[in-house]
Parts: sequence; C-alpha cells; structure tokens
Amino acid sequence: MGEDLYRLLTPKFEIPRAQYPGEINKVEIGKTPPEGTRAYNLILGGAKDIPFFEKQAEPLRRPYIGMQVQVPPENIPNQVSTELREILDKPTEWAKFCIEECEADTIQVRFNLPGRVINEEVIKKVEELSRALVDELDVPLIFSGPDIKEIDHQILETVAKSTRGEQVLLGSARLDNDYARIAKAALDNHHVVLASTDCDLPSQKMLNNRLLDLGLSKSQIVIDPTTAALGYGLEYSLSITEQIRMNALKGDQSMQMPIAAFPLSSWTAREAAFEGPQFGKQYSRGVIWELTTALAMFLAGAELLVMLHPETVKRYRLLMRESGLDDPSTILGRTR
Repeated sequence: MGEDLYRLLTPKFEIPRAQYPGEINKVEIGKTPPEGTRAYNLILGGAKDIPFFEKQAEPLRRPYIGMQVQVPPENIPNQVSTELREILDKPTEWAKFCIEECEADTIQVRFNLPGRVINEEVIKKVEELSRALVDELDVPLIFSGPDIKEIDHQILETVAKSTRGEQVLLGSARLDNDYARIAKAALDNHHVVLASTDCDLPSQKMLNNRLLDLGLSKSQIVIDPTTAALGYGLEYSLSITEQIRMNALKGDQSMQMPIAAFPLSSWTAREAAFEGPQFGKQYSRGVIWELTTALAMFLAGAELLVMLHPETVKRYRLLMRESGLDDPSTILGRTR
C-alpha cells in the first residue's frame, strides 16, 4: 500500500527545452565540381540551439578544424617551429602536412608583410601562390591578409581574382579597414567574407549590417568576434560569442551568421611559453593552452576552429571522438 501511494504521489519531471524562433544561416565554403575543384565543401550554420544545452533540436556535430599556414612565417612559437622546422618556408608542403598528417578540414593561408610594403612584386607573388595552392590542394581554403588596414584589401582583392569560382573565405573585413572593397571582391568573384571585430557586440552588429547593405547575402558572411587567449580575455570572448548566438537564436537576423574562432591566439599568452621546471613541460603546456581555448569556443557556439600546432589538432580530434562527435557523416557537405 505504501509503495503504491508513493508511486502515485511521485511527480513526473521533464526538463523544459527552450524553443528559439531563429536559427543560424548556412554558409558554404569551397565549391565542388562542376563549379569549382574542391573535393568537398564546408557547410557552416543551421544550428537551432546552443551546444550541449539540454536535448539538442538536431544532432550536435563537431566544429570544422582549420590549420594556419603563414607566408612567410612570422612570430611562430618555438614549440611549433621545432615541430615544423623543415617545412615552415614551404607553404604548399606545410599545408599538405596539415591535411594529410593532421586531417585538417581546411587551411587558412595568412600572407604576412614583414616590411609592411606592398608593390607589384608582392601582388604578383600573392597571385601566383594563391593560384598554386588552389591547384595543389583540394580542400576548402581561407585566405587572410597581414592585418594592416592600408594593405589587407589589396591582398584580398588579388586572392579573390586568382581563386575565382572556388568560394574561398576572405579574412578579414573590419570596421577600421576598407571592408567595402573586400566585400566587392567577394561579390565580383563569388566568395565568402570573414567579418572580424574585437570582442564587441555592437561593433559586430554594425559591421554585419554594413556588409549586408553593400550587397553581400547572409550566406556570404562568417563572423569572427575575436578569440582571446586563455587567461588573457578568454572570458570576454566566451560571453560575447554566447551573446551573439543567443541574439541570433532569439531572432536578430543581423547576427545569424556562423562563428569562426582562432584559438591559435593562445600562443601569445606568456604561460604558453614560460620556461622553467616549476611550470612543467613547455611543449605540453602550450598545446594545452591552445586546446583549452578551442574547446571553450566550441562550447560557446563556434563552428570553425583554426589552430596552429599539429599536436593540438590531434588531441582535439581525440576528444571529439570520445564525445561521439567525430563521425564524418555528421559533417554536412563533407565527402572526403
């Protein structure tokens, strides 16, 4: 009698799940035949919820993994240069190593200008190398300038023309550079633009709206709210990224773009490079710093993570497999 009464009085409790009116726009990076020559494409977006927030509206998939290649290499951490010393000055080989050995889904090619000077010779080298990378690699590609506001648009205009038809991601359009010319290069050559701001939600909203006003469609914009390093502002990146995702899901159409994060900024943290027995092994510490930042940004809503150290990517993949998120069939658009 007591057991029956207890069973009748036991309340049934179900965890409520928030129903959001908005969802993240889908953005395609890379064009497969017959339009382009990529072996597969990346399709970001489509999310209707926050990662691991109660029961997912749709199956959760891991973020795409990118790796950065620099031309020429600049300020490369010792842990990375030691690992890649034989190929750092060979961008095509560096990229192939990332794809074949680390299984990177995409490559970010960053053009550095140590002398901060651009001329016809530099433009020609950018054109030749971007074309060579398209010919040699079959993965979707990201191209970035040296983050010099007077120069970035010239680099990206050159890349856009030489990679026409491949739907690359051009980074970055910023409020303090000539984002209008970068947007026009993307429109004229059918590419996607990375819209970058410095951990400031109003600035991100303003930049997104300006790019839309210039004619870019919602399917041509990926946003980068900036990934601060662990211990050096990561909490700001997390809160801004989460707020952007929440605003998007609540219906703010100007914020409904997929988010890219760049955890490789972790190598700027002094803790990643401290030497001395009291801090433990320098090699592992730097990798853990980058890995922790990557995981945090994934949980905040990032769908594309670009990293630098091969070991970081390998450990990240292991964690994703252990979480049941590494099945290629869950990665939309991937056919490799």
